[in-house]
Amino acid sequence: MPDWDRFRTERVVAACRWALVLALTGLEVATLTLWLALVDGAAPLSRTAAVGVVVLVVGLQVEHFLTDLAANGSAVGFPLGRTLAVSVTEALLWIGWFAAAKTLGELRGVFVAGVAFAVALAVQHTVEANALRGRPLAYRLLDSATVGFSLLTAAGASLWLALSTPVAGTAPLVSFVASGLDPTTAGGVVLAAALLVERLLVVRFARRERSEHTVPARRARGSWSRAR
Repeated sequence: MPDWDRFRTERVVAACRWALVLALTGLEVATLTLWLALVDGAAPLSRTAAVGVVVLVVGLQVEHFLTDLAANGSAVGFPLGRTLAVSVTEALLWIGWFAAAKTLGELRGVFVAGVAFAVALAVQHTVEANALRGRPLAYRLLDSATVGFSLLTAAGASLWLALSTPVAGTAPLVSFVASGLDPTTAGGVVLAAALLVERLLVVRFARRERSEHTVPARRARGSWSRAR
């Protein structure tokens, strides 16, 4: 009976964890949508653009805290200072990606900016995983396991941008992807799907790495205790 109770408790905890991932993904989508609405067409040094940056940083800060909570439960992996550092650097990546895509223009510009964004996100996700594991931010700067979902995020963001804002040369792509839907709505769905998969993989990756790091340490302590 106690084993059944523990199993049921673990199922409830897992369900709550993935519900939290769903909620934080919704928050991230809302944050990015509001940010894009504020900065698209605004002068770079305008008050509107500044508000957009604040919205982006604050939204990402809350999202990273919730990711930490989903990965580690009450034993949060990294303190406020490091969470803020991760949030600010990710905000800078989103801003740089948007600026590059708009400056280069057309579908080719969106593609080039997306490739650069994917590379930068792979480093960003590795640093975030370091923090979630309770390690120094610079413990490892690139983990091959982060490349796949970084590419997915960059691809989703690029499609979202092409569908949500006017980009020269993307009309055939917009017609194909939207398939009769409102392009902005279709872009939001694409972004949400990409970010949901990304957050699920980030949490699973961090939890797996943390458990692999913790179990040997526990075994070592148990062996030392038996030796005594």
